[in-house]
Amino acid sequence: MREITDGEGRIWMAEIVSHGRTSGYLNPKVHRPVVQFTCKTQSIPRRYGSLPANVESLEQLSEAELTELQGRAKTH
Repeated sequence: MREITDGEGRIWMAEIVSHGRTSGYLNPKVHRPVVQFTCKTQSIPRRYGSLPANVESLEQLSEAELTELQGRAKTH
């Protein structure tokens, strides 16, 4: 889990909620780990995004990269 602050000063908690390893036959280009972003400072729907193909954990991303991923994440 990691905590980030977006450009508007909101604090988000980022955590991997799906590792994409539930089945050995799934193509890793299609089924990647899913990151859930939960806003801690406002009532905003959770957002979800896939980790980049060459990244396996949140710790591998810089704060800027994680903030960019959060900006592209979609609500579901």
